[in-house]
Amino acid sequence: MKIKDAVHGAQSADAGPVPSERAKILSIPWPWYLVLVTVGLGAVYTGTLPENIFGGLAIAMIIGCGLFWIGDRTPALSAIGGGPLLCVFVPALSVYFGLVPDSFAAIVKDWFTGYGFVEILVASIIAGSILGMDRRFLIKAGGRFCAVIVVAFAVVVSIIGALAAVTGFGFRNAVLDVTIPIMAGGISGGAIPLSQMYADTIGGDAQQYMSGIVPPIICANLLCIVLASVYANLTRRRTKLFVGFNGHGEMLRIKATADQVAAVTEKRPLTISGLGTGLLLTGAIYLVGAMLQAAVPAVHLYAWVILLTAALKLSGALPRGVEESTTEWYQFVVKLWVPAALVGIGVSLIDIEQIAELASRPAYLAFTVATVLITALTAGFVGWLLKLYFVESSITAGLCMTDLGGSGDIATLGTTRRMHLLPFAQITSRLGGGLVLLSASGFLAYFYG
Repeated sequence: MKIKDAVHGAQSADAGPVPSERAKILSIPWPWYLVLVTVGLGAVYTGTLPENIFGGLAIAMIIGCGLFWIGDRTPALSAIGGGPLLCVFVPALSVYFGLVPDSFAAIVKDWFTGYGFVEILVASIIAGSILGMDRRFLIKAGGRFCAVIVVAFAVVVSIIGALAAVTGFGFRNAVLDVTIPIMAGGISGGAIPLSQMYADTIGGDAQQYMSGIVPPIICANLLCIVLASVYANLTRRRTKLFVGFNGHGEMLRIKATADQVAAVTEKRPLTISGLGTGLLLTGAIYLVGAMLQAAVPAVHLYAWVILLTAALKLSGALPRGVEESTTEWYQFVVKLWVPAALVGIGVSLIDIEQIAELASRPAYLAFTVATVLITALTAGFVGWLLKLYFVESSITAGLCMTDLGGSGDIATLGTTRRMHLLPFAQITSRLGGGLVLLSASGFLAYFYG
């Protein structure tokens, strides 16, 4: 079954929605959807929104589906990936300017991070998209992609360090205060262990270092979403700037055989039992990953989920029907929950105050922007040399190296309509993040040892 991230049943931006779909959000006529919006906002502003996982999911879906629909059908916005952008920035700005009660932000944050919704989303996308791949593609693309991450990181640190040395900003300041924090895999996987490493080596309080390295991370994540919208605009009409530029969601430039094409394009109808099977297998993989993480804490849970799912796919141990059911569950999750997750990202992770604070430090802002741009372009070029498509390599090994990790990957890939590439993005966040932390320890030993 070929995986397409046509969220909410929307047609591609090239073709545009058919007339009957223009008046519907999901399958709900727009007047009735306004009733749902009224109900949701009524609960928000009367302070009666339930403080539980269902309350958070309900309001995030109502807001997210509506904003996604508006953004994708407004010409000026759809040209820049408007649906995902609206889902992220309208809630973030509403919270920042106090247009919604504090209780709304608290409930959405708890739902998205505190109750573990993002864990369900990421595990489902990883398991379903890997099991939906052709195993020969997985073998050919995996090694090339890991090479892109390693080479891109080395090149970016070298370029940023050289620029910092030439401009007088300082190699150490640029690399340790900006580039490495941005590329380390987000807040929990990057900033927290980094700040502790800095405190242990340099001295002082870890929280002090956190306050300095978080603003570049948040700003870089915002820039990744914006650049993702640029890629969405460049590729929505099958732009071909050069051979191998745009894969339209495909990673590998090596032409697929007829058998491989048949393996990924065969369709079957969605069934309740199929969705249930997919959910059960995803849950089992997640639980095994959690047990393995407990035994080997150095390896992130998502990394274990990727390894376990890839092992199942490569071994051929699962019946084909079970693989297809897991892919069906993934498609269900992407179609219904990604807009809600983008709302959660906007409320929980886009801190306008921290972005404004970084903007008051021009040199740090300049190296933040340079880190993201150079990483994206380097990853695209190196991937292109290794027979990957430039855009897909730039997004997954570049932008997803400089966003906020799991949640940032969802926002970036959702904006480009390439959510099925999340396993590659997570390899970047986890393998790349581990490489960055290892390098940070080496730099600290060199400068402060």
